[in-house]
Amino acid sequence: MSYKIIDNYLPKEDFEFIKNKIFGLNFPWYHNSEITNVNETIDNLYYQIHILYDENKPNSNFYDIIMKYFNFFNSLYRVKVNLYPNQGKFIEHPMHFDFDFNHKGALFSLNTCDGYTKLEDGTKIDSVANRMLFFDSSKPHCSTNTLNTDRRVNINFNYF
Repeated sequence: MSYKIIDNYLPKEDFEFIKNKIFGLNFPWYHNSEITNVNETIDNLYYQIHILYDENKPNSNFYDIIMKYFNFFNSLYRVKVNLYPNQGKFIEHPMHFDFDFNHKGALFSLNTCDGYTKLEDGTKIDSVANRMLFFDSSKPHCSTNTLNTDRRVNINFNYF
């Protein structure tokens, strides 16, 4: 499986600006009871999301504020901010793929925690603040929540 990790992806001041916006009191979160596109059998499985871009257009007032730091994406499909809460037990979510057509994925971590993204071959990529993971999100992978902080937060980019 091919993937690439870039640590300290953004300059510190840019990273702190984005993190403060997303972790701030005015950033809206939306409850979602399904994390994957497969049958979920884990009780009380949920997360919070905020879709910045979907269906070929911005979907949020925060789109321009955040995306100016990620302007290298030529052809976006979806940009979604994920918040996986600490639920008192560590949960590895079911393997899934983001969409059933060829596309690329990038996952930008906003905080360091004990959560990770696991790729199809079992490789675990730790959640490290300001880390970008580039991978094929049309292949099976999974996410987790966290136990050592109140939440795991990342930005998921799907693009061509």
